[in-house]
Amino acid sequence: MLRSLAAALVLLASLSGCPKDKEDDFANDRTLQKLKAEQERLAKAGAPKVVTPVDEDPLNAAIARPIKPESLGIPNGVAADLDSIALTLLEVQQSQTAGTGKISLTTGERFLKVTLEGTSAKELELDLTGAKLINGDQEFGIARDVQLAAKGTPLITRFSPGKVQKLILYFEVPPEVVRKGLKIILSHGESRVELTLQ
Repeated sequence: MLRSLAAALVLLASLSGCPKDKEDDFANDRTLQKLKAEQERLAKAGAPKVVTPVDEDPLNAAIARPIKPESLGIPNGVAADLDSIALTLLEVQQSQTAGTGKISLTTGERFLKVTLEGTSAKELELDLTGAKLINGDQEFGIARDVQLAAKGTPLITRFSPGKVQKLILYFEVPPEVVRKGLKIILSHGESRVELTLQ
């Protein structure tokens, strides 16, 4: 009789089990089911697509966030004589917008504003249309539309004896050109000068 009662108690214990163990098993089963369901969903959907951002157009970027005029450091004492004109480099600025009043131009590259000071020993008419920037084997002429819009120096400029005159010239160049080795070349007749800008 005692042996039968003991067997019945063991059977009852094995059937009922510990309530906490049952709860843990149930929770683990639910977690596994969720993980499996998510795994199946991803497998059906395939690998997630990687979206590569399209490079922003430089001109649109310049219109939205233009670089303000910035003075570049220039070498000390850059000067030269072009025919009878004594020229001195005053400043070099870079920006992405140029113009005055209602007329303004924007570039995805860089506008360079080169300011020089000149004094001539005699009356002379200087043709600036051939002015250019060089760096290595790259060269860039005057940006005539910018020169006009930003009211730079007229490209045919007259010097009077002993009168100090500013020359403001605009160029459009890629950003990578604005580095060491950048020069401006000016000529008049058989006279030609190179002034180092960077």
